[in-house]
Amino acid sequence: MKLKRFVTPERLDFDVESATESYTRFAIAPLEKGWGTTVGNALRRALLSSVQGAAVTQVRIDSVPHEFSTIDDVVEDVPEIILNIKKLRMRLWSESPKSCTLHAKGKREFTAKDLTVPPEIIIANPDQRILTISDNSRAVSMELLVENGRGYVTSDRLKKNQTTVEGTIFLDAFFSPVKRVNYWVESMRLLDRTDFEKVVLEVWTDGTVRPDEALIQSATILKNHMDILVPSEKEPEFIEEEKLYRDRDRLMETLAMDIEELELSNRALNCLKKGRSKRTGERISIQTVGDLVQRTEKEMLDIENFGRKSLEELKKVLEDMGLSFGMDVSGLEPREQ
Repeated sequence: MKLKRFVTPERLDFDVESATESYTRFAIAPLEKGWGTTVGNALRRALLSSVQGAAVTQVRIDSVPHEFSTIDDVVEDVPEIILNIKKLRMRLWSESPKSCTLHAKGKREFTAKDLTVPPEIIIANPDQRILTISDNSRAVSMELLVENGRGYVTSDRLKKNQTTVEGTIFLDAFFSPVKRVNYWVESMRLLDRTDFEKVVLEVWTDGTVRPDEALIQSATILKNHMDILVPSEKEPEFIEEEKLYRDRDRLMETLAMDIEELELSNRALNCLKKGRSKRTGERISIQTVGDLVQRTEKEMLDIENFGRKSLEELKKVLEDMGLSFGMDVSGLEPREQ
């Protein structure tokens, strides 16, 4: 038996004006009632925990035997240097770990941009301080190992079953490039129904992964988790409806409505059906909703005795119907039966 059709998201919108390499606000719609929280919460958890990123997992500093050492003529001790290294945000375009080096010499502060990195590594925060040398004759060399991973991994886990050179310091690694995720659910109208939902999702990253990439990763992970639950030979079928035609037919019915059905004030109704243009004196005759939505706000304000207050009243009525001024409905034609 086929199942009745279930409404699923048809589009993913995002705010172009506010979008950056590290922030984007998405809108996912339409969703059946109650599914806004389900989808929003699942995506938020997956984004925060499971998006792949890169981090430094090992450090080896010349003549430094362990992580609790100090280095002569260096302002920071080794624990502070390690904390600075943990703040490095990188992107690794390789499936295998890659090394980068720092050869610091002279009295100054050394930052991430002083690192020598292979082409597979991109540093998102080149101004991040690593160490400061206080003597011109002092030199410090170190090697850092960068690898990809997910979530938070302790140094003990990274060290397990690894054979390394003496003096190698393993770091607790926080791989996730997603810094923050926020979502909320809004009600939305879809043609004649007002009980649908829309999820608005805000994603902030550290700049090594774009928010849209992070969203694709997290959604793919969720999808892969569900695949095992639906054997291909037992996947239920849904009744196919001609959605495009159904929605178009509903829209055409709405556009064919007489404007008297909009429950406007008598004054506004008379202006629309019997008014004249202020500019040309030509008589205005708006009989249907279709006649109305094809006009712009400027054209509406050109009607005698039709003011801003009436315009705002009419805009609210159209918005509740999912319509607006300035629509192009010329391409809508009755469907052949």
